[in-house]
Amino acid sequence: MSDILHPRAHLRLHWRQAKADFWRQWQPCFEQGEDHTRLMITLGTIRSLYWQSLGQGVLAIARTIGNWWRKVAPLHQLGEVVL
Repeated sequence: MSDILHPRAHLRLHWRQAKADFWRQWQPCFEQGEDHTRLMITLGTIRSLYWQSLGQGVLAIARTIGNWWRKVAPLHQLGEVVL
């Protein structure tokens, strides 16, 4: 099986991209008053990746996402727990 098709590699790749998207979109939304739609979609993506990680038993990635979510909760204002 190709490494990119392995669940860990696949989830890790998407997690890194979603996290980068969040940081790229955060400042324009909260500091410059731009539309929050893209940021909310990115946060939805991160939530989805969290639940996919749990469902596939890739607990290290789920834990990483959960810790990140809690750490940046004051920024995204959606609570400290991924729901």
